[in-house]
Parts: sequence; C-alpha cells; structure tokens
Amino acid sequence: MKRVRTERFISQLATAGSVPCLFECSDGETYYVKHYGNGRTQVINELLGAKLLEHLDLPTPEVALVEIVPETIEGIRFLRKPPEGLGFGSQMLDGITRGLDSFDLIKGAEIRKFSASQALIGIVLFDLWVYNIDRTPRNPNVLLQEIEADNLRFVAIDHALMFDDHPYDASRLERLGPVSLTLEDTLIGHPQFWEVYDEAGLFASVEIGKYLKRIEATTEQELYEIVSQVPAEWGLSDQEKEAIVWSFLLPRKDLVRGFFHQLLEDAKI
Repeated sequence: MKRVRTERFISQLATAGSVPCLFECSDGETYYVKHYGNGRTQVINELLGAKLLEHLDLPTPEVALVEIVPETIEGIRFLRKPPEGLGFGSQMLDGITRGLDSFDLIKGAEIRKFSASQALIGIVLFDLWVYNIDRTPRNPNVLLQEIEADNLRFVAIDHALMFDDHPYDASRLERLGPVSLTLEDTLIGHPQFWEVYDEAGLFASVEIGKYLKRIEATTEQELYEIVSQVPAEWGLSDQEKEAIVWSFLLPRKDLVRGFFHQLLEDAKI
C-alpha cells in the first residue's frame, strides 16, 4: 500500500470524532490524516472501508499510509492528542466538491450528469454489509465531486464507525452479524436517495443486483487480502483478522439483500 510522509501541516478539522488533520505530503498530494492515538479501531476501519469500497468498485478517495514527521507539527496546539506515528490518509479530491446536504439536492435532469448516480445505492448496500453507523441522513458523509462540467459523482468518505465501532472480538461481532441498520441509520432516509431511486427508474433494480452480486460473491481470500493491508504498526492480531472475516463479513454478506429489501419496504419505496 502507498506510503507517504508529511511535509507541511495545513489545518485540523474540529469534528466531534477523530479530529483529522490536513497535511501536504511527500507525493505532492494533500491528505486528511487520522492517527492511531485518537482511535485505533477508527484508523483500521477507515482503511478496511476504503479497500472494501474499491473491491465493490464504488467511488472513494485514494488512500495512503502517512508517516507523521514530528518536525511538521512543532509548535501546533491540537484539540486532542497530537498526531504521531503512522496515520491513515484520505487524499483530497480534485475539482469542486460539496457535501451531500438535504438542502443541496441534485434533482431531475442534473442526476443524468452523474457518471454513476446509482453508486449511492451501492454505498447504502456497503453500509449494510459493514454495519456502518457513520453515514446517516443527518451526517451523510458523501461528497458530490464535479469531475468536469457535465460529469459528477458521489464519493463515500468516513468509515470510522464500521462494525458499530465494536472491538474486533469474535463473540461480539457474531452477535452483531444478523442485526440490520434502521432507516434512521442509512441513506435510504436521505432525500437524495429518493431522488436517485426515482430517477433511476427501471435501471435501479439492475444496479442493485449488480452491487449485491459483488458483495455476495466476495471470497474469504479476497477479504483476507484486504485485512492483510492493515500495517503491522496498528497491531491488528491474527485473531482479530479472523473475527473480522469469519465472524462478521463472510456470514453477513449473504444477509445484505434481505436487509436492503426490508428497509425499502419500511420506507415504502
């Protein structure tokens, strides 16, 4: 996995969670960086979430492991623990981006500008698979990126609270495995999802089937290849990797279809 070093501190984000910092790094790119000291499971979840989204061919920023150089943060006061060691970096997107807020919806003909508007449906299915409580109608954690004038896309960010923010304990993950998210905990309750679903029309079922098949076809080997990308510095044990794969992701992948259709019924879609 790509590794870079911090070269210039830009700012810190005053969030309620892990307080990411913005750094310019050695590859010339700018990254939002979360570090181990402000939450071990959160940096691991961020990496796993990004790699699972890539596996499903869903849009998410490029990521890197970021070595935090002490000299780049000298004299700076931080809201929580100062960043140190090896962090998780999410690359800043190019072009014009804005958050998916309920007062700033993409409607009607505008939706047709999207290279894959139904990716929003895929993101919902991903969240159901990994039990991500970090993406809700009030906190959608989806960006609208303008690639060019007539080409937009939805981009999923922030997966720190996957697995309901549980530790990677087999018994706890097994108990969580058959539990679905509620409407209030998914983007199905967001007005933008309704707009995309309505505009997609007959194509919606095709896109839903495509993403569901990708999830259901995921193999044990593919999941182990993903968890093996977690760096040794973050101390993810073999037992914890087995719990993530065998106690949660593998058995849960066959439940996502039922979770999704039940939520559509609950939403009367």
